[in-house]
Amino acid sequence: MFVGVFCKEKLMRDVGIGVVGLGRLGLVHAQNIVKRVKNGRLVAVCDMNEELARATAEELGGRWYTEIEDMLEDRDIDAVCIVTPTAYHVEPIEKTVEAGKPFFCEKPLASNLEDTVYLAGLIEDSGLLCQIGFNRRFDPEYMRAKEIIDSGEIGKPVYYEGISRDPFPPPLWACDPAKGGGLFIDMLLHDFDLARFLMGDEVDSVFANETNLVIDGGDINRFADNVTATLRFKGGALGNCHASMHAEYGYDIRHEVYGERGRIIVDTTSRLNVSLASREGGVCKPYTYHREDNIPHFMFRFGESYANEMGVFVDTVLNGGESLVTARDALEAFRISLAAVESAGRHELIRLGETKKGLG
Repeated sequence: MFVGVFCKEKLMRDVGIGVVGLGRLGLVHAQNIVKRVKNGRLVAVCDMNEELARATAEELGGRWYTEIEDMLEDRDIDAVCIVTPTAYHVEPIEKTVEAGKPFFCEKPLASNLEDTVYLAGLIEDSGLLCQIGFNRRFDPEYMRAKEIIDSGEIGKPVYYEGISRDPFPPPLWACDPAKGGGLFIDMLLHDFDLARFLMGDEVDSVFANETNLVIDGGDINRFADNVTATLRFKGGALGNCHASMHAEYGYDIRHEVYGERGRIIVDTTSRLNVSLASREGGVCKPYTYHREDNIPHFMFRFGESYANEMGVFVDTVLNGGESLVTARDALEAFRISLAAVESAGRHELIRLGETKKGLG
């Protein structure tokens, strides 16, 4: 069990953090550490792009590095935030574990099953604190939905639905199942993690479909602009997920858990946010409908969740306790995504234990 980090023989009063990888989310995490995370202190940033590393350090404060080995030798760094591209997670995780520092790592843990299994085992064996960046678990609305489900108000969950629709495509390389994983991994990984989180159960099998009807994917292997995945949980509950990359009306994120006595929905598009229907309470809507011109994109919709997850990480480093989102969680969500990729390619149902070691 992780029991906290001591520095200079005294319990730390803040956590000095080094951020590795300064792409879009890397910058978000670095900014949050500086501006929004209590007891978090940005000591340094690291990126192979020297100009970017230098400019970010000048903007936010702290030192800059181009090699993680050099950054890890910085004695002021108590913890590490790893936000490199997924295909480049293995080396920084290995080096951070070797340095014995707790770390936050963006999802997915790795870009293939073999590396994900390896890293999950490495992290568990190390005993170090590792928190995975499934930020929706830290969004206030999903946290409230989880509380309601766990309270028993809707009864036993029997069905899960997840909808994730982007207003525009990701970079085309991310749409290749052999590289970024396509929509099943690049996007639905969040929905599969929420399925485990909200339903409180593991997925047993997946049957998935993919199609390309709207967007020109060029020469990308198995390019799909819409995908679906039907889930069966080990306890017998069912689920469906849909992902798309051409929702021009805005960032459309919706999730429902239907139970034996009611249902709960978290909905971005209606701006009701969380609505509950149960036998005892009828229909409860915290907000009434009002017209909005745009649905906020994920950086705005989930902005609070990014700050919250980093705040929880820092608090856990300071005060001890178990990670709320572990490497094992990352592995299980990835297994579901990989099963969906295989199912859509083979046109058959895939049991979770039958997935191959790679993508494609």
